Amino acid sequence: MGRAVVAVSFLAIGLGTAPAFLFGFLAPVLQADLALSRAQIGLLVGLMFGATGLGSLPAGRVVELLGARWAVVLDMALLAVALGLPVLVPGYPALVVCALLAGVGYALVNVATNVAIAAALPVERHGVGLATKTAGVPGIVAVTSLVVPGIGAVVGWRPVLLGAIPVVALVALAAALVVPDARGAGRHAPRAPLPAGFWRFTLAAVLLIGGSQAIYSWAVPFLHESGGADLPLAGVITAAASLAALIPMIAAARLADRLGPGKRVPLAAALCALTAVAEVAMAVGGGLALAAAGLVVATAAQLGAVSLMHASVVAAAPGAVGRASGMTMVGFYTGALFAAPVFGLLVDLTGTYAVAWAACAALTAVAAVCFWWCRWVGRAPVTTGPASLPMGRPAR
Repeated sequence: MGRAVVAVSFLAIGLGTAPAFLFGFLAPVLQADLALSRAQIGLLVGLMFGATGLGSLPAGRVVELLGARWAVVLDMALLAVALGLPVLVPGYPALVVCALLAGVGYALVNVATNVAIAAALPVERHGVGLATKTAGVPGIVAVTSLVVPGIGAVVGWRPVLLGAIPVVALVALAAALVVPDARGAGRHAPRAPLPAGFWRFTLAAVLLIGGSQAIYSWAVPFLHESGGADLPLAGVITAAASLAALIPMIAAARLADRLGPGKRVPLAAALCALTAVAEVAMAVGGGLALAAAGLVVATAAQLGAVSLMHASVVAAAPGAVGRASGMTMVGFYTGALFAAPVFGLLVDLTGTYAVAWAACAALTAVAAVCFWWCRWVGRAPVTTGPASLPMGRPAR
């Protein structure tokens, strides 16, 4: 049962975030058809994630009321409507509404899948379970980046959006059959408040996604315009980077599970630092080979950091997983709100991707420092001396 829950969560998370990546992968087609600037394309991504950030505020409470199962189904319903609207009413305003609806739904599915996996798996498997769920993002990126740029160039962007709707419907059905309700999961756990200093996770999430979201939304245009790859090849490279990221991402989560919950945050900090180094390599330039290598490393390290962030949040606030996830996601998607449009704007203003990637590297490096700062959040202080409680039987 636990594996089935993780599998459905994998698909739901991947599809839930798909519109943000479709905007990037279809950017050249959208620009040609609707005369959009890079900043306008980036704004669509930012609006979706901004709506996710705002939606994360009440998402924890909504999941508590509806249960994890129906929260996932509701997200899939909102996503289907979001994808269909621009097909029926083509134009930039419809794309804006698409981004907003998808973003609100994504806030629900982020919290709901965390709650579902926390309920379906034992604590010692939370790291791998949540990492596998997060792998839905690169999984969908791999599929869409491989086929969408080429198909979009041939048939246009509308059929691409329309073709995704039946897949969304199938995942909704699977969620209704497999995902646990999980409303009762917290009845036997203490209704603890969020631990002191939990806002550090929110800040770290802002910095992490603010400095790394462009790895996904702008990968295909970057490889095409800066690396010299044609659109199908850029899509293939992006897909390969996403697939290559899965093994080290799961390996990092498995290592974190073996080392214990207290080691998840330091590992997340180290992966943030590695992401920053890879972004520096992309900023330096040097041709398609270096750009592709930097993208592969950055994708793997960033996804590992995000998955360990989820696992760290669950470990830091085990009695308030929904609320803690919601608060973290507020920060995460607030960062995503500005990440894509600012990246596109920097490229428009400077005529190069170098400055934009350098700015990303700086933010991600600061995120590493902030995650290191989070390592004691939610951990009980160790006391010594007369006030300490006895930890074993007295000697006889």
